[in-house]
Amino acid sequence: MSKIPFEKFIITFLLFDKSIPYIVEKLNTFGYEIDDSEVSEVFDDLKSLLPKRLKEKLVEGAPFDLEDTQHVQWLKQFDVFEFYDFIIRKDKGIKDPPEYFKWCKDCLWVHANRDIMSLINIFLFNGEEYSSISNIIMFKYKKKIGVDALELYHKMFWQTEFMTAKEALYHCVPFRNNALIIRHLRSGEIEIETYNEEGGHNESGMEQNDGSDVSFTFHDSNYIKWKIGYKDIDVPTTDDFLEKVKTDSFYKYYEAMNMSRSVEIEEENGFNDNGTFDSTKIRKRNVEEQRVKMAKNWFEMYLKADKSKPVSKSVKEDFFEKMEQLELRFEEDKIALVEDIPGVLDDIKSDISNATI
Repeated sequence: MSKIPFEKFIITFLLFDKSIPYIVEKLNTFGYEIDDSEVSEVFDDLKSLLPKRLKEKLVEGAPFDLEDTQHVQWLKQFDVFEFYDFIIRKDKGIKDPPEYFKWCKDCLWVHANRDIMSLINIFLFNGEEYSSISNIIMFKYKKKIGVDALELYHKMFWQTEFMTAKEALYHCVPFRNNALIIRHLRSGEIEIETYNEEGGHNESGMEQNDGSDVSFTFHDSNYIKWKIGYKDIDVPTTDDFLEKVKTDSFYKYYEAMNMSRSVEIEEENGFNDNGTFDSTKIRKRNVEEQRVKMAKNWFEMYLKADKSKPVSKSVKEDFFEKMEQLELRFEEDKIALVEDIPGVLDDIKSDISNATI
């Protein structure tokens, strides 16, 4: 299976008799990266699947005809019929267009708004549900993108189920500037912005690398939701959270114990009377001292998390089971009339006689 996330979009335009350079340029305007050779491979695969007559038609450069049932059948076989039909008939003033015309328009609207396109692609890559993405876009941008439109978008532009993060970073250009996007997410108050070709956001004077050191495609979806102010988030239980702290503390301790060098780098740039300047300072620190300091911190963090963990489920269950048994014993003690329990009065009389003797 091809790992090109927008393969169906390429197929649609090839069947519409668009040249390979045209398709590459079109995808570039949407913010996607692909070269001519990759599109050519899709073209070759397409020719190998079509029957001889349609293959010849494709090579001759004749678009598929929606009035031809065989052509329609193959468009549906390639799962591109809706978008193909939209391209052919969108400007013909149809009185009652099919519902998928709106879905196609929504897909194009998303690509006209690069920040929204980036956010949707993040969540799709992370496996977020369509309904959740729809709610997030409505919350953040006051635009209703329905589940059906997102499903079509996913199919036509961003099928990443068999892709690695590295491949996603290659195909989706805005993904490459993860520091900028994470930095804006961290602010929590401004929109997600796209990068610029010259090296990122300069207007605020913030450094290019002032952000997360983890590509945002690897961040948890709930983290991204929280950073943009979305409230419908599943928070981990106390036990799960503390277990995560313990795991991270252990491996941070492991890293600290295996560190071989410790340096501190200070970079500065700006303007002075002599013009622009760049300054880099590197301080080499005592490895053993830093190792002990860091190991101590992570060791203490581990112990604190371990001590803070709630009682385990099995212990809690055992405790409440015993309490329930005690409660049941208490419930067995009842007040009753003597005449309701035959023979008990004689037993009581006997006990009193023996006690007197």
